[in-house]
Amino acid sequence: MDQVTERLKPKVSINMATYNRGQYLSLAIDSVLAQDFTDWELIIVDDGSTDNTHEVLFPYLKDERIKYFKNEKNSGICVTRNKALENSIGEYIAVLDSDDVWLAKDKLSQQVDFLDFNYEYALIGTGVVVIDKEGKEIKCYLNPEGALAIRNSLLAKNSFSHSSVMYRREVVASMGSYPLNLNGIEDYDLWLRLGSKYKLHNLPRYDLGYRKHPGNISLTDRTRLMEANLTLIKKYRQYYPNFYWAWLRRASRLFVVKVLTLFRIHV
Repeated sequence: MDQVTERLKPKVSINMATYNRGQYLSLAIDSVLAQDFTDWELIIVDDGSTDNTHEVLFPYLKDERIKYFKNEKNSGICVTRNKALENSIGEYIAVLDSDDVWLAKDKLSQQVDFLDFNYEYALIGTGVVVIDKEGKEIKCYLNPEGALAIRNSLLAKNSFSHSSVMYRREVVASMGSYPLNLNGIEDYDLWLRLGSKYKLHNLPRYDLGYRKHPGNISLTDRTRLMEANLTLIKKYRQYYPNFYWAWLRRASRLFVVKVLTLFRIHV
């Protein structure tokens, strides 16, 4: 019996990918420890950080529920997420990136209750409070809530904030994990895959603090991701309605970003 299967099986495995986020890491972990639901394991995978990540983590490793893995070299977010998933044994997977925080103490318990009693659903997310690097609120929004509303909008827009979601581990294992060629929108591809066979839902609650800071995505990366989004829209068009609206929305935004990129280059 290997080391993973020897562990007592928790209800929820929390997956946390991190890379040079030492300044935010303790805030993320503390928001996990503050949860009123305690039947969890926290799988932290460090993608080769060169900052003080290990020093920040060390005191937390006294908690036997917290497991730490480190990639030998920087391998990218998709490899790191999949490594966390592979080392998880919980019935459900919750995601929390290391620069984000959970705001509500009953975030996990509310999502567990929903999945326990709604077997046709594979994934559940929440609303979002966007915060700056100091943790001050910038704005907040709710994602589409019901299965039908999500199905109608998912091609046009990613209806889930990654650090807010909880999903069924075995369902994701059966359908394939995060794609290795889509760094930055790997979650979107997974949600589209899940939604092609299962119902998805968002709770109308502001449970996630999504941190916006200088380490977030650049304008150049945004162009690459929007081009990849158009590819995903074509890939999954047979499973969702409103293809032409989704294509027009994405293509027009891509045009604007490309113009802005050219403007910056020539100014």
